[in-house]
Amino acid sequence: MTVTIVIFLFVTLLLTAMLLFAKAKLTPKGLISIDINNGERIVEVGGGSTLLTTLSNNGVFLPSACGGGGTCVQCKCQVLEGGGEILPTEIPHFSRKQIADNWRLGCQVKVKENMKIHVEEEVLGIKEWEATVISNHNVATFIKEFIVEIPEDMDYKAGGYIQIKIPVCEV
Repeated sequence: MTVTIVIFLFVTLLLTAMLLFAKAKLTPKGLISIDINNGERIVEVGGGSTLLTTLSNNGVFLPSACGGGGTCVQCKCQVLEGGGEILPTEIPHFSRKQIADNWRLGCQVKVKENMKIHVEEEVLGIKEWEATVISNHNVATFIKEFIVEIPEDMDYKAGGYIQIKIPVCEV
């Protein structure tokens, strides 16, 4: 019984060590440069994350209704350099012309090397606000009345898109 447990622990530790070694060898070291819209903005980042997450962490908020699952196609952008080949998960979402024009899903592209990308101009105007929740009531099974107080005036029209990011909290 104890021999089985020792062997199991040894195999688990060996596999964990192999994964950590592979991650250390395959993950890029140092800073990676992402050139957005032909020099309009350049960000220096560490690699290994998705383009969607990396841009979001640096104040460029690509819309992503699916949360990075690769299904809504709202995080599309042109990856002009870097980013590797288009992935099989991306191909069904784009036409042949769009693929030839380097359109990719930001949630599927890993940041591994210097990149040049193009995002639509209105995306660069997307802001992030901190807001206070005033009320949150269920109106129907899939409908909520969610009222928040924001610190400044927001140019929002009914039917527009808002992505809500809720930080971890304890109740």
